[in-house]
Amino acid sequence: MTSKRGILPVRWWIAVLLFLSYVVWYMDRTNISIAGPVLMKHFNWTAAQFGMVQSAFFIGYALTQIPGGWLADRFGGTKVIMLGTLWWSLFVFLTPFGATLGSMMIIRALMGVGEGVNAPCHTSLTARWMPKKEAGMAMGIYYIGMPVGIMITMPLTVWIIQNYNWQMVFYSFTFIGVIWCAFWWWYGRDKPEQHPGVTREELDYIKSDQDPPEVMAQPTDWKTLFTNKSVWGLSISYFFHNYLWYLYMTWLPGYLVMGRGFSLVKTGIYSMLPYIVALIAMPIGGYLSDTLTKKYGPNVGRRVPIYIGLGGCGVFLVLAAYTPNAYVAVAYISASIGFLTLNYGSFWSTPINLSAKDSGVISGLMNTLGTVAGILAPAITGFIVTASNNRFENALYFGALLAVVGILVLATIGKVKPVEFKKPVSLTEKITTTT
Repeated sequence: MTSKRGILPVRWWIAVLLFLSYVVWYMDRTNISIAGPVLMKHFNWTAAQFGMVQSAFFIGYALTQIPGGWLADRFGGTKVIMLGTLWWSLFVFLTPFGATLGSMMIIRALMGVGEGVNAPCHTSLTARWMPKKEAGMAMGIYYIGMPVGIMITMPLTVWIIQNYNWQMVFYSFTFIGVIWCAFWWWYGRDKPEQHPGVTREELDYIKSDQDPPEVMAQPTDWKTLFTNKSVWGLSISYFFHNYLWYLYMTWLPGYLVMGRGFSLVKTGIYSMLPYIVALIAMPIGGYLSDTLTKKYGPNVGRRVPIYIGLGGCGVFLVLAAYTPNAYVAVAYISASIGFLTLNYGSFWSTPINLSAKDSGVISGLMNTLGTVAGILAPAITGFIVTASNNRFENALYFGALLAVVGILVLATIGKVKPVEFKKPVSLTEKITTTT
């Protein structure tokens, strides 16, 4: 254990690497949304058919959420997150080979299998690298990678299409994940005690606000976890949050082109603005969540930012649908996404408050339901738009309604309190009892 101190504690350099993982994660998954209008024209797809391609990704993505979280909890996140990144990078490369609707859906679903382990691994790694009082801020920092990845991808994808072709977008994005894996292999570790750069002082600080090692080493009690009301309240509420996120992520470029008459170049520029707001909102939401948790406890501190986030998102969705001015609509959408992204620090740190040793599994369940929303949101939005003669207002109103439902679910069954497990009986206790 070294006594040398760097510019930042090692745990925050790990947070930087996990932030970069999110950047890569979202660059590779959102490039198809930016290229969507070009792909629809190339393959002669309707909005509903392109929605099916978008939704196929989430079918594979849902399959590995809980297994990925469990593997990270039991065996460490390093191998799981690297294998997942390399797997999805392969299918980014193969995307242009999807010559038919069916083959494209299969490729995107297999890409989702690799991406599905990512978020639960982040939560599991955070439960081991961060004290609980810093978990919300850490999650807020990681999730900045989502808007940053999207902001990079939008103009870059447009530039590649204009100067080369849409196929080159996927070929060039393939190698970003491989590069990230090389950096994690060099610096990342499963636990702080495994890292040569962690000082004794930093290790003691981390361990002072974590569950004891004997608790963290206990096996997963699946029945208790999957019958806990708080776990399900969190997960169901996250479903509604994620429906709104994927409504924006998969259809914002199409909305600006088809609904507001923007050119592809203008769409690449104006689509970045909501994510610039999100970049600011995410760490603010994480800081707010940690601050309120320290003062009022996790039941208040983790839930209040979500009430604010979903409520504000719904209000500005309605305003965006109502205004006739395209540029005012962009401003309202930016505000809506800003409020929505206040939620990430709270949602993703709450599993650690419920049960740190099972944080990967709980976040995997949470994101499985969130992924179901990811499957439904692009397809439902596509069908609503198609049925409305390529008008988006009804899709936005429907999203606002779901924001209200998400608040009600969290308020009624999403109380944040530690999961109560049966105390494991040791061998010594068994012998004493029988004698």
